[in-house]
Amino acid sequence: MREPLNQYEPDITEDDIAAVNKYLRSGGYVTEFKKTRDLEKSISEYCQTNNAVIFPNGTLSLLAILKSLNIGRGDTVIVPNYTMAATAFAVIETGAEVIFCDVELPSCCICFDSFKKAIECQRKRPKAVMLMSANGRYPSYEINEFISFCTNKGIEVVEDSAQSLGSKYKDGQHIGTKGVAGSFSFSMPKIITAGQGGAVISNDENLIFKLRSYRDFGRLSGGNDLHPEIGLNLKYTDLQATLALSQINRIDRLVEIKKRNFKLLIDSVQSEYLYINQNDLKYTTPWFYELMTPHRESLINWLSEQNIFTRNMYPELNRQGAFSFHHQHKHEFKNSSFISRNGLWLPSHTKLNHNDMNRIIEALNTFRPV
Repeated sequence: MREPLNQYEPDITEDDIAAVNKYLRSGGYVTEFKKTRDLEKSISEYCQTNNAVIFPNGTLSLLAILKSLNIGRGDTVIVPNYTMAATAFAVIETGAEVIFCDVELPSCCICFDSFKKAIECQRKRPKAVMLMSANGRYPSYEINEFISFCTNKGIEVVEDSAQSLGSKYKDGQHIGTKGVAGSFSFSMPKIITAGQGGAVISNDENLIFKLRSYRDFGRLSGGNDLHPEIGLNLKYTDLQATLALSQINRIDRLVEIKKRNFKLLIDSVQSEYLYINQNDLKYTTPWFYELMTPHRESLINWLSEQNIFTRNMYPELNRQGAFSFHHQHKHEFKNSSFISRNGLWLPSHTKLNHNDMNRIIEALNTFRPV
């Protein structure tokens, strides 16, 4: 049988291993220190923002943003119904209420019209919206118009950019820089990974100050035990930061590989039974390679027989058991439902070579639903 093509694998190179070994031999204390600060600087420079703050993972970075915006019990936050559950769970953990709205196709980003209707249905103005840039994409509408609309309504825009490191809006600004803050993830399937990790980028100095305090037990600075505010221990480790730094040093190459493989897929797949969901390769870097098909289970089995492994795209969030209590639990969001039934992620990691991609393409082009 041919070698398996996993849906995702971390791309850890000899240079990454050497960087980690060098750090361990240096006598570093492993805990958060200079390497974490270096990673923050690298992320902020890459995204062209004033500041970045590192967190243990992307879920906690979202939670920290919301807490630092004083969002909590009695507040509501709009969340797209197609997103990773962490987007909504971070809201729930603050004590605020999630209000779901649909996404648009093909971007899979929040639908502006559905967002407006969700606002109109609320007695009280929502405190924030979670703008999730699905698969590194920007929405079809003008992003500055969306930001202006929210600003005029007094709604904070929190960009859940977990999938978007290496992607930009059409005006050249990095995704995650339009709202009050953007959040990235360094979990295993992301373009750079340290196993786990998250980062918040923002040009709001006051928010950055609150984030740094909240992640350090509410202290104003390290090395003391004075706590003017309540906070948590959400610090990182220099060991993980070293691994992430080694990868961000080659992020341009990783972006190039992602785009090259995706272009080959787009140019070569010809099937009446499925279609590849597009990314604008001039500005965005696809996190995963997505396709839509009404024959998903049949396709999964076909690819699996050839040792090509896939993953279903996110199911409708409001229909999950975690939201069985929610007043929108049985509501049908048309586009979220479509993605939930038809969406599939193909192998998408940066270790895939030209032959691997051709193998995937051949399997897709010869697929016939059973």
